[in-house]
Amino acid sequence: MNIIHLVEVVLFFSFMIFIHESGHFLAARFFKVEVEEFALGFGPTLFARKWGKTLYAVRGVPLGGFCKMKGGDLSSNSAEEMHAKVPEQGDFLFASWWKRIVILLAGPGMNYISALLLIAMLFTFTGEPNEIAQPLLGFVPPGSLAEKAGLKTGDLLLTVNGKAIDNLNTADNLLPDYGKSSVVTYQRGKKVETTTIERGPKPLTDWQTSDNGLLKFLATLGLGPAPVDTAALGIVEKQEPIVGQAVLGNPARNAGIQDGDHITKINGQKISDWSELAYVIRNAQADSLQIEFIRDKVVHVVTVQRIFNGYFKAIGISPVDNDKLEMKKVSVFTAFSDAGTFTITMSKNLFDGVVKLFTGQVSLKDNVAGPVTIMRLMYQQAAQGWADLIHSVAVISLVLFIMNLLPIPVVDGGQIVLCLIEGIKRSPVSVKVQMVYQQVGFVLVIGLMALTIFNDFKNIFLEMHNHIH
Repeated sequence: MNIIHLVEVVLFFSFMIFIHESGHFLAARFFKVEVEEFALGFGPTLFARKWGKTLYAVRGVPLGGFCKMKGGDLSSNSAEEMHAKVPEQGDFLFASWWKRIVILLAGPGMNYISALLLIAMLFTFTGEPNEIAQPLLGFVPPGSLAEKAGLKTGDLLLTVNGKAIDNLNTADNLLPDYGKSSVVTYQRGKKVETTTIERGPKPLTDWQTSDNGLLKFLATLGLGPAPVDTAALGIVEKQEPIVGQAVLGNPARNAGIQDGDHITKINGQKISDWSELAYVIRNAQADSLQIEFIRDKVVHVVTVQRIFNGYFKAIGISPVDNDKLEMKKVSVFTAFSDAGTFTITMSKNLFDGVVKLFTGQVSLKDNVAGPVTIMRLMYQQAAQGWADLIHSVAVISLVLFIMNLLPIPVVDGGQIVLCLIEGIKRSPVSVKVQMVYQQVGFVLVIGLMALTIFNDFKNIFLEMHNHIH
């Protein structure tokens, strides 16, 4: 572990929290709401100093922070005690409902602004990434949605639903939602043709079809086993079957396969594309595979035993990073304009993802992560370079922007809901309703935290045994 990268991660994670809480702080002070404590981190206090009426503190656990406003914190008083006291000037509750909404919005708003500025800075100093690889199809697996649509290896994809396809990484609509379809135009030889990729209804999970009422209820919350969808899209960019990494301790590496080896046959079957290699390995009838490869113009043959990697049978190899990018220099004005487009699009995608989580379109169990996973991701990006780290910080800032606007009682969005109701009914929400609202939110958040912690450590365990093919 590189200590410098670890320090970078802690500093940037703290930066995101600091930006969020600074938004609340600045808006509160603008509306003359007193802030009792502005803290970065949780747990024991490492450093604290009081300026004016505010205690500024750095705490021992750098995984959060808070801006404690006077007269607006349910943690120190019961709701009855808080509302029995007439709000004084400087109290959070003394501010009108719309001012409180502005104060609450300022935290997520600062996360959004920081993401915009970070992306604009990247575009200004490093240029904008422009993928130059053509969306040329590799091996199309039998039975895949692409194969059923008539697509073949070597087809050049042109448009999906009328939108031009620059590269497969940005062609999000190629895989339609369950029960829907996508219209694709492609070029085969000199002829341009059109086809439709159709996807069937979402398969039911074992819990959804269970006679157990509790399991059915849990399934509606997105818990339980993920649905088994046997219909893969089958669209992968054409790529040479050259080993990018043979993972230490995995079967391929143990059998003598090394980085850079060009695999030509598996069990006597010729291999011409990486996606074909992956298909053959996963669908082999036996775990013992005879693999032929070329190294330094010499043909080698080894026997490799597949193992289960947590998802499927694999041998522990991954392809060469085949992303062909060029950095296009842009003006400052263009950088800010394109950064605005990026943050809006990314926020929309994140919001759509959250909606799909809570409507059961994707599994809640398999698609949420906690602070451990986030910091591990940031560490990996830091190892790639400062530009990758800043990009990940911007994206995570947008995640914080979206998550804090959700109508969950213990986050900003939940408090905004109460303020909106107060504004509509022209009186505060009753103490009883607020207490129930807070308790429901607390249970939801505790459950979500337990799930994220479980997923964090599950992912660590699987990553130890998992590689792509």
